[in-house]
Amino acid sequence: MLKTFTDHDYYCEVWEGNRTSEYDSWEDFKLHEGLDYDLNYNLMFRYDLDHGLDDDGEETNEMVLYLHHALQRHGYEQWHAVIHNISENDLEEINEFLNKCWNHLSKQWKEINNLEFEKDNDGTENVI
Repeated sequence: MLKTFTDHDYYCEVWEGNRTSEYDSWEDFKLHEGLDYDLNYNLMFRYDLDHGLDDDGEETNEMVLYLHHALQRHGYEQWHAVIHNISENDLEEINEFLNKCWNHLSKQWKEINNLEFEKDNDGTENVI
């Protein structure tokens, strides 16, 4: 379960180009993008959960979720979703969504990643 801010070794810049979308909340993101968009065309390769920043660059109490996607057929292009005002109540659903994305990404490397998969009732393979 997603319970803490991420601590990655390297940042992933989200402000290059015109492929950054910002949302006021998790509900706003779901309204505009849904949770069923095609992960083959919008491959999420990373997420970050971080503190918001004020105008002086100081951390605030706001939680901000960054979803980083590579766009199919546009390998040099990315789509970054910046979702503000994440609440504790959002975390369970966000965790479910991130697990779906992790399952999809893991299957791309299944020949070498030594992870085991099982199929659920609808035939979807999930990491065990």
